[in-house]
Amino acid sequence: MAADWAGAIVAIKALFASTWVIGPDPRTRIVEVNKNPEDPWPPKDAQGNLQAYVLIAPEGASADRIAFGTPGNQTYLYPGLIHVHVFVPVGQGTDQAFALAVAAGEIFRNQKFYDDVTPACYVRSWTPRVDGGGPGDDDGVWFRVTATIPFEYWHRG
Repeated sequence: MAADWAGAIVAIKALFASTWVIGPDPRTRIVEVNKNPEDPWPPKDAQGNLQAYVLIAPEGASADRIAFGTPGNQTYLYPGLIHVHVFVPVGQGTDQAFALAVAAGEIFRNQKFYDDVTPACYVRSWTPRVDGGGPGDDDGVWFRVTATIPFEYWHRG
């Protein structure tokens, strides 16, 4: 199996899912773009209270060939951003949202991964940034804080 952009995105989501354990609950629900979330939705505890969840959404910014060579020996750089949106119920304050966003960002701080498929290809992630938060939906039910982590996918091919 050769490394590629699609595999890099899968690796980003897999690293997050395998590392995401926070707080008294063993796992805050993870959802993905264009994928139906698990039931119950929205997430609730045994008493029916809404529970926090995170949405992971990596995105690409561009692609450039940065080193020329013979076919199969050229270097390409694909920069992008990993967004981890944290949603908490409105009325619960911001502490949990910021704590979860910081924890999500720290998973990716200065990491190198996805280098086990093809040694000349890998993902490198950098310093996370956490925004100031804001509305999480149009209905006023959720408050959102986002951790954004710049990353680069390096590919030799």
